[in-house]
Amino acid sequence: MPPITDALRECHRLRKHLRELALEIERGPRVLKIRQEKLEAERAAHKEHHDSITKLKLRLREDEGTLKQTEQRLAKLEAQLTGISVPKEYAAKESEIAQAKEKQGALEDAILQTIGEIEAKTAAVPQVEQQWAEAQTELAEFQKEAAERLERLKAEHVASLVALEKAEEGIPEDNRSRYDQYIKAHGPEAFAAVKNRICQGCRTALTEQRELDVRHGTFLLCSTCGKMLYVITV
Repeated sequence: MPPITDALRECHRLRKHLRELALEIERGPRVLKIRQEKLEAERAAHKEHHDSITKLKLRLREDEGTLKQTEQRLAKLEAQLTGISVPKEYAAKESEIAQAKEKQGALEDAILQTIGEIEAKTAAVPQVEQQWAEAQTELAEFQKEAAERLERLKAEHVASLVALEKAEEGIPEDNRSRYDQYIKAHGPEAFAAVKNRICQGCRTALTEQRELDVRHGTFLLCSTCGKMLYVITV
């Protein structure tokens, strides 16, 4: 193959590779942000679990205090009942006692339910703590791996730029200005391989003469898509 064919092929490969590297480098911070947002969600869930236990315990204390007051009032009402002889007053006092007992029962039910919720959430604390610890460890490991990967990508990017500069030395001087012009306009999309006389950029068939010219090292553009052509045989 003429040197320009090898040069164009290698320049095409390297420019596509450089674009992929740049995209990967750019993608890194976005992925890290997603991971950090996930950790924040885990942090919120961890805090919410412990806050809910605190709130339940506060509710339990309040309900127990109200229950104690209700029981004291109930005892007082029942004591007052013994001293009432007027039927109407007696009935009214019995109604008060019934309401107090109903409130007492509701409070006892609520207290039992709250105790059950506290026990369930307390029992789940080890799992919550483990999940929170794993989330922190996972992010720390990801950050370490991401930093190492970023360094590898940057090093590979620099090496590929050096290789590209070397490959572009194979572009004849009289074609270099046109090459630079097309690269500036289209980047990695400025190239197209020719395989079996077909432009791989637009799937248009070349004439035998044009395919022969490209094969012999003539700097040509596809007459349909305008890409710089080089021949591949596999």
